[in-house]
Amino acid sequence: MTDKIKQLYSKAFPSKRSGNLYSAFSYPTKISPEVIAVFIASHTKPGDVVLDTFGGSGTTGLAALLCANPTDEVINLAKKMNAPAIWGPRHAFIYEISTLGAFISNTMCNPPDPDVFLTEAEKLIDSVQKKLGWMYSAIDPDGNEGVLRHAIWSEILECNSCGYKVSYWDSAVKFNPLSLASNFTCEKCGYQANYSDVKRVTEEYYDRLLNKKIIRKKRVIKRIYGETGNKKWVRDVNEQDNLLLSRIEEEQYSSYVPIEEIKWGDLYRSGYHTGITHAHHFYTKRNLHVLSALWELVNESPKEVRDALKLLILSYNSSHSTLMTRVVVKNNEKDFVVTGAQSGVLYISNLPVEKNIITGLKRKLKTIYKAFLTIYKSDSTVKVINGSSTKMDELSDESVNYVFTDPPFGDYIPYSELNFLNEVWLGKKTNTEQEAIISNSQKKTVNDYQHLMEQVFKEISRVLTPDGKVTVVFHSAKAEVWKALQASYQKAGLSVKLSSVLDKLQGSFKQVTSNITVKGDPLLLLEKNRDRSIQLSFHFNIEEIIGMLILQMKNNGEEITKERIFSRFVNYCLEKNLEVPMDASEFYRIVCRKV
Repeated sequence: MTDKIKQLYSKAFPSKRSGNLYSAFSYPTKISPEVIAVFIASHTKPGDVVLDTFGGSGTTGLAALLCANPTDEVINLAKKMNAPAIWGPRHAFIYEISTLGAFISNTMCNPPDPDVFLTEAEKLIDSVQKKLGWMYSAIDPDGNEGVLRHAIWSEILECNSCGYKVSYWDSAVKFNPLSLASNFTCEKCGYQANYSDVKRVTEEYYDRLLNKKIIRKKRVIKRIYGETGNKKWVRDVNEQDNLLLSRIEEEQYSSYVPIEEIKWGDLYRSGYHTGITHAHHFYTKRNLHVLSALWELVNESPKEVRDALKLLILSYNSSHSTLMTRVVVKNNEKDFVVTGAQSGVLYISNLPVEKNIITGLKRKLKTIYKAFLTIYKSDSTVKVINGSSTKMDELSDESVNYVFTDPPFGDYIPYSELNFLNEVWLGKKTNTEQEAIISNSQKKTVNDYQHLMEQVFKEISRVLTPDGKVTVVFHSAKAEVWKALQASYQKAGLSVKLSSVLDKLQGSFKQVTSNITVKGDPLLLLEKNRDRSIQLSFHFNIEEIIGMLILQMKNNGEEITKERIFSRFVNYCLEKNLEVPMDASEFYRIVCRKV
C-alpha cells in the first residue's frame, strides 16, 4: 500500500451532486462519476479491468470512460486530493440486477453520435408538439394565447366535524408572505386538526384503460403558470382551463399506454396512494397522452438512437412527468418553487404539479447531449450485464484489478419498487429474487440480505487479482446492517485496510428527512486477507474513542456533527476488525453527553 493511497483515504472525499454526467438521469444514492474516476485512476493503471457489482445507473462505467479522456474538472479534483492518478483507458464490467439501472448504464456508457442524437431528439419533440401541443395551450392574463409551463392541482378536504368541503389550496395556502398552514380550521364550524388527520374527498371515475369505474382521490386544478413569447405569467384557473381539461378527458389514446398493476410493497402509504392501483394512475390524462405519443414515435427514429431517445423520455418520466412533482416554500420567495419527485419514495403531495413535458424535455435534452459529448469516443470499454453479481460467469478467476461499488444499504431504498414507473415503459421489470435488500414486502430479513451480499463478495474475491483492491461506499444507521456487511466480506476472505468518508455535498431526501441519519457515507478499502476474523466484543471506552475521533476530525478540518462522528466511528470499528456495537440513535445519545 503506497503512501499516496493512504493519503487519499486520510480525509473526507468531496462528491458533488451536479454536472451533466450526474444530472443526465436521476437515480438514488448515486455517486459523482468524476469522483469514481479519481479512485479508478489512482488504484489501477491503463489497460486494467474494473468491476462494479452493484452498478446502479452506471456511474462507475462513466468513470472508466472519463479515465481515458479526463476533463479539466476530473484532473483538478485529483490534484486537489493529491491522488496518484494515472490517466488512460480501462475496461469496465458493470453488473446491475434492475432492468432500469442496466438500461441507463448501457445507454449512457455506450452513447450514439451526440449530434445525430440531438437532431433526432429535436425531431421527436417537434413531432409531439405538432400532434399534441394544443393540450398545453393557455390564455395569458391579457387574453393572448400562451403555453402552459406547469399547473398546481389540489386535493379536496372534508371537515371531520361538519362535512364542509374545501380545497387544500384554499385552506392552507397563504400569500404575503407565502406559507402553508400546518393546521386545518374549518371556516364553517371552526373544527381544527392537523392536515394529515383531515378526511380527503374521493370520487368515482370511469377508467377507460381499465374499462371500469374506480374510486380515486378528487383533485382540482387551482393555479396556472404560463409563458407568452418570452414573458412568463401566473394566474388562477379559469373556465377555459376547465374546458380544455374536459376536451382532453374525452380524447382517446392513439398510442401505447402500459396497463400494469402496481404490486405495492414497502413504499405504499394508504393516505396519498388512495386509488392508485396501476401505473397510469400516477399521471394526469394530459401528460399520459403526451408521454404515450413520445414513446410510440421513438420507433420512427433511426435504430441507433432509439435507446438514447427512450433514455431522454425516461429521464423526465417518474421525476417530473407524474403527480409526484411538487412545490416547496423557500425563504424570501414570493411564490412556490417547483421541483421534481422526492428521491427514494413515491410521494404525492397535497399540491401535486403537472409540468409541461414537451418544454421539460427540451431543457433536459441539452444535459444529456452534453453528457454524451463528454464521454463519446472514449478509448475505455464498458460492458453492462443485466443480472445478479452473485454469479459472474462472464469473468474468470483473478481477472479484475479493481472494484468500486456502492451496494444497497439494507432496507434504505427498495430500488425495484421505485423503478417500477420507468420499467413498465421498457416492458421488463426487475427480477427481485436476487435483489439484495431487507424488505417486509419481499419477506427478506437481514439474514437474507447478508446471504446475498456474502455471495457477491465471494464472487468479488474469486475474480480479484491477488493484489487487487475493492473500494466500497456504504451507508446505514443500523448496527445489524453493518454487521451483515462486515460478515459478508469477512467470509469472502476480504478485510478493511483503510477507510474514509465520502462527503456528498447535498443530502438525499431520505437522508435529510428521516429521524436517524448518517451524514457522509463511510468509504472502505478492502483487500484479500484470509487470516483475520471478526472480534465479537469491545475492549475500549466508547467515549474515549469519540474524543479521539473529534480531535482527528478537527485536525483534518472536517465538519463536526454527530452524524459524521458516527461515520468515523464505524470506520474505526471496521478497521480494527470489531463489530459495530450500536445503532446511530444510541451512539448520538452518547455523543450529546460528550460534546
